[in-house]
Amino acid sequence: MARKLILDTDGGVDDAQALLMLIANGRTPDAITTVFGNVGLDAATRNILTVLEVAGKGSVPVHKGADRPLTQPVIDAKYIHGEDGLGGAPRPAKIPDVAGTNGVGYLIDTFRAAAKAGEKVDILMIGPLTNLALALRLAPDITAGIGQLTIMGATVYGRGNTTPAAEFNIYADPEAAAIVFGTELETLVAPWEPCVTHFMTGDEVEALLKDIPESLEKTFSVALVEHARRTTVGYGGPDHFRFVDPLAIAAVIEPELVTKTLRASMDVALSPGITRGMTVVDPTGRLGTPMVTLIEEAKVDRLVALYRASVAYRANT
Repeated sequence: MARKLILDTDGGVDDAQALLMLIANGRTPDAITTVFGNVGLDAATRNILTVLEVAGKGSVPVHKGADRPLTQPVIDAKYIHGEDGLGGAPRPAKIPDVAGTNGVGYLIDTFRAAAKAGEKVDILMIGPLTNLALALRLAPDITAGIGQLTIMGATVYGRGNTTPAAEFNIYADPEAAAIVFGTELETLVAPWEPCVTHFMTGDEVEALLKDIPESLEKTFSVALVEHARRTTVGYGGPDHFRFVDPLAIAAVIEPELVTKTLRASMDVALSPGITRGMTVVDPTGRLGTPMVTLIEEAKVDRLVALYRASVAYRANT
């Protein structure tokens, strides 16, 4: 039986795609915590509640978490995800209410309860790592209740997307990332570079969408994927739909689709300058931080199949 799963997310376009993939492929999160990042905390939370309503899963509890990094000013990625964070995707008239406004406290309580019961709860993080970092700093004992930690973020070869050296989720709160990567946990990382090299072409997207019946989920998903493609092209890239957050999600849904990984210790550059937020990856372990597993390659056909299921998904509501 799969362990309970918490999704921690900053509510952007690829976060929405990722959540729909989880739901459509039988891995609906038991709870969700939200965090600042792609957009501000309030917008991120609204976006996740919107996705849950679209998918007919409004009963999933959503807890608002951190609204700012540990030390630095807030940054966002509205230039990528649009002012609303969902690229202007159509929204239902009504969305569920939040379950709580103390996401960090929720994580602490959940992991402590799991440890007390001799169990573990998995956590999947596709935004800045602030919520978990705060929880670990306030309650280091919670590690006993944390199962697999899966992260979309960081770089494996030092090719960033926000700076030449740093990936957005790490750059948004490097101090938080350093706390998380410095903690002994079962950690799987989907770094930025394989997110770029695992994709569908625009033509492949059009062919996939063509034979899927119309539905609310499809309309919503089409708006997301079209925005993602336009954004990539707008920044001078090819007409590709890249599996960013969905790569991490797919590794949770179907671990065997990952075909190549790297075991390494990882640390985060915190000093001001051109390397701030860069993740240093050391297969020799000389960094002294805990070893993590980084995804390098995965089966694109399986990524496509899991994505297709999310577009074709019809909630039984």
